[in-house]
Amino acid sequence: MNDLAGFCRELAEQAPEGPLLLALSGGLDSSLLLHLMIRAGFGPRLSVVHVDHQLQADSHQWSRFCQSLAENHGVPFFIRQVRVDSSEGLEAGAREARYGVLLPLATELGATLVTAHHRSDQAETLLLRLLRGAGVQGLSAMRALTLRDGVVIWRPLLSLDRHLLKRWADDEQLRWLDDPSNQDLGLRRNLLRHRVMPQLRQQWQGADATLARAADHMAEAAGLLEEIALSDAASLGVSGRKLPLSELHRLSPSRQRNLFRWWLQANGATAPSQAVLAELLAMQQAADDSQARVEWGCWGVRLYRGALYLSERNGFAPWSGTALWQDGNAPPALPNWRWSRTDEEGAVPVLRPAGDLVLKGLGGASKIQRNGMHQQVKELWRAAGVPPWHRKQWPLLYRDNDLVSVPQVGLAEGEDARACEQWYLIPEINAERG
Repeated sequence: MNDLAGFCRELAEQAPEGPLLLALSGGLDSSLLLHLMIRAGFGPRLSVVHVDHQLQADSHQWSRFCQSLAENHGVPFFIRQVRVDSSEGLEAGAREARYGVLLPLATELGATLVTAHHRSDQAETLLLRLLRGAGVQGLSAMRALTLRDGVVIWRPLLSLDRHLLKRWADDEQLRWLDDPSNQDLGLRRNLLRHRVMPQLRQQWQGADATLARAADHMAEAAGLLEEIALSDAASLGVSGRKLPLSELHRLSPSRQRNLFRWWLQANGATAPSQAVLAELLAMQQAADDSQARVEWGCWGVRLYRGALYLSERNGFAPWSGTALWQDGNAPPALPNWRWSRTDEEGAVPVLRPAGDLVLKGLGGASKIQRNGMHQQVKELWRAAGVPPWHRKQWPLLYRDNDLVSVPQVGLAEGEDARACEQWYLIPEINAERG
């Protein structure tokens, strides 16, 4: 599609429904995309956001330029300032910081996030990931429509070459800013863009299109691997962040690895290294060692009763405090869990007797009066199949120093369930679903 007017008609036909939020950097690509979206008739449902990474002294000038573009087109404008953590590399840090504000804003607006990535970006991304040793999923690079943290991301320029975009911008006499950091060859993408890609284009005509096509092939292969993983997950009874191990040995090693990669990605975990993946697979031989665990980054997996449980590391952290829950008041906040009056996925039932209560963490001698005897809470929870880390997180409900209610166990002898309020503990950082 080399015709600007024709491309605008395609935009109007292909755009997702509902509000649209355009990420506007002020550079050529996003400035042109704003112009194209206005021409395509998206003005009434379009908003613009600029992310100020605060990496340059004059970054505020970029913000003002983007604001003026938005105002000239009569669309709402948002600005978000971020601080970039460059410990994992400046480019990666800037990307994480950027999406860390773009996705929540898109969620708040109920909007599709629109970015100006084009075919040359796709080619560069494929090469960068290839040089990092990415697998099929990583080499599928970017797609025109993706879902991230519940937000649809639309890249309408992904099939277009940047030379064409430059020509359109010149023909339309548009204004844009050139980011001086794009000339910094110390950044790997810039090195590819200014040194490697020109050489490739000289030797292979249409190199950008060829690399983009390879990314499409990888995306198709990744889709097939996902179908296999979904089938295997269903046959093994995988549910949310819980992966049973009893039948895993029936899968070939490659399908086991594929299932684990899919399971971790589906639950938002960072991709494990090959060494970490090997540790995860080796947990099949750990019998039922409740101490078996694998950790990487801010994520962790633990073994309990023949199943693996995934969570952010702080999702396994114990709670050992005390909190007052006065009669008639809202329950006190707890780490990793929230209170609800309605049953939700992963909910733990809690009966709340009348009166002022004190919430305490599990102690070694915690006992509740039931069936004419004092029973140890930890044994009741073990019999109920409560994972060890949850036993160290759930509160016990005391009234006048007497334990009167235990989550998922019930009331102490003599308490009337009809006089109790029904509450539920809902996992905030969910180490177990299903």
